[in-house]
Amino acid sequence: MRNIIVALLVLPLLAILQSTLLPYFSWYAVFKVNLVLVTVLSWNLVYPHTEGVLWALIGGLMMDSLSGSHMGTSIIALCIASLIANWAGSRAWSSNIILRLFTSISGIIIYYLIYLLLLATTGWSADWTSIPINHLLPSTIINALATILILPILRWLSSHTTRQGVGYIK
Repeated sequence: MRNIIVALLVLPLLAILQSTLLPYFSWYAVFKVNLVLVTVLSWNLVYPHTEGVLWALIGGLMMDSLSGSHMGTSIIALCIASLIANWAGSRAWSSNIILRLFTSISGIIIYYLIYLLLLATTGWSADWTSIPINHLLPSTIINALATILILPILRWLSSHTTRQGVGYIK
């Protein structure tokens, strides 16, 4: 339950920061860091339990409410990427940092592909030939670098919010 309270505190702040402050930086035009996506995927890698999907629902709702896209696109894309990261984070090989980073990169790419697919099905028009090189690749790189920074913070947060006592039953 503490994890959900942390999500209700952290994810809205990150979504507000991402939608209001970050667009004023000059580098944000090329490298669009998605703080909510990185945080949700990193939480699923650090704490692979069912609460990670709730983090995706909360984060997707915050992103959809602050963006100009159709309601539900971020929620669906983030939940699917979160499920994949959660599944990969629960495996035995998740203790390796390189494999966690690879899982995060996979989740980032899956998120953006599903998000773009949902936008295309709702009638959003774009130059589809330039999206992989001009948007997807730089966003994947900057979000992977942000994952490297956020993962240790969330590992510490997870260890402090999920203390297990003597009577703890999973």
